[in-house]
Parts: sequence; structure tokens; C-alpha cells
Amino acid sequence: MIFKRGRKRGNESTGDELNDDAGLDELSDDAADDSVTATEKTDEATDLETLEDVDWRNSGPYDVSEVDSIESAEESPRVDLGSLILTPVPGSELRLQVAEETGEIVSAMLVIETIVEPPASANQRTQAYSSALELGAYAAPRSGGLWAELREEISRSATEAGGTASLGEGPFGVELRRLIPVTTPDGEEGYQPSRMWVAEGPRWLLRGIVYGQAAIEDDADSPVVADVLAAFRQVIVRRGDEAMAPGDLLPLTMPTNVSQDTDES
Repeated sequence: MIFKRGRKRGNESTGDELNDDAGLDELSDDAADDSVTATEKTDEATDLETLEDVDWRNSGPYDVSEVDSIESAEESPRVDLGSLILTPVPGSELRLQVAEETGEIVSAMLVIETIVEPPASANQRTQAYSSALELGAYAAPRSGGLWAELREEISRSATEAGGTASLGEGPFGVELRRLIPVTTPDGEEGYQPSRMWVAEGPRWLLRGIVYGQAAIEDDADSPVVADVLAAFRQVIVRRGDEAMAPGDLLPLTMPTNVSQDTDES
């Protein structure tokens, strides 16, 4: 398990607002092309209020008070980032973005490669798929409900940027899917697909933005989605006792128990 440090420069988003997220340029361009149909679907039969009445955290993510120990072990290696404690899935890479002006960590992203073996009877090659999970935890009211308040704003931001947004049922209740216009490193115009998972705990909200192949897979049982889902479910949130306004980003700190690869580009 390694992590990379990158720096956000100039007036780039620092990630301290809930509806801002960092891009992931190197994930598959094909995924963006293939995602249009999946992202523009709208499940009119989805009852959002019913979804919000269900407790979706029986299998995680967890509050720090809900786990016996946060210590890392050989069978359960963990990375302590302060407000977030991660248990990376095998083969994943943790990338942290640091604000150049303040030195604060503003984004934590797990890049996950999933190897899919074809059926023995199929004459196909083993496939490798790349996905990413960008994580952020935020202060929330004791009564919950922050996600319901923020979805409309996030959706409006996506459409104002020339993209699309839709709501549907996901593994944690209401899921938001977006297509956001982007310019590729080669200068070509395209769209970046993402899906947003949100879990609400005691005075916190954990947001996971999924990019890459897992953002366009509709089958929740697919190995690609399963790897990303497992990483999200194993997140532990340490809210702390500080008074914070709803929507404020919980601070992240640099881990000490992983090797480091610094990227200043």
C-alpha cells in the first residue's frame, strides 16, 4: 500500500465545500463514452422518502465509537487520516491532494484496480478495470437529513456546468449520478461520469464519489463495483467534539504508517 501526494495550485478548488470534487483524468476515457445512457436514466418509481427512512449502515461505514479497535493489523491494514480511517482493498493506491497555500489535505482518493477472470469456458482474456473512490467527511446535524438538503444544489451545479444529474436507488439509499463536461489531457472535450454515495452517521456525513468503471456499472454485484463498495463500507469516521457548521469538511491529517511517493506535478 502506497500513497501519493499531489498539490493543488493557484485558485483551484480546495475541496472544503461539499459539492466540489477533484477530477480523475487518467481513468478510462472509454468509461465516459459508455456512461451516457446509464447516467441519464431516471427511475421515476424510486421513492426517495422511503429510501431515506432505512438505516443503510448495518455493514458500514462506521463511527469510531462503533468499532472495537482502530489499530492496524496484518489481516486488516488501516490508514489513519484523522477524521477518516481507511482499510484499503488489496491492490489499491491512496492519493492525497494537498492545498499548496495551507499545506492541508483537501482530498483523499483510493484508486482501485479490479482483475476480472473470464469464465473457464469463455475464450477471453483476463480484464483489468480501474476505478476510484474520492472520500470526504463533513459535519452534519444530530438529526441527520443533510444529504436530502444538498442533493438539489449539487444537481443544479452539474446542469449549470452543462452536464446531467439524476437520482436513483443505490447501496446507501439515494444515489446521485452525474455527467460533467471535462477537457481531457489531450485537449479533447468529453464527459466524466460519477456516482455519489452518501452515508450519514452521528453528527457526520461521509461522501464517496465513484469514478471510472465502477461509476458506469449498473450491476451492484459486479466485481468492479464490489471492490469499491467494500472500500467505502470499511471507512471509519472520527467526528471529534469540535463545534462545526453543517457541511464543514472534517480535517484530514497525514498518515504515518504507509510508504510515500510525492508527486509535485
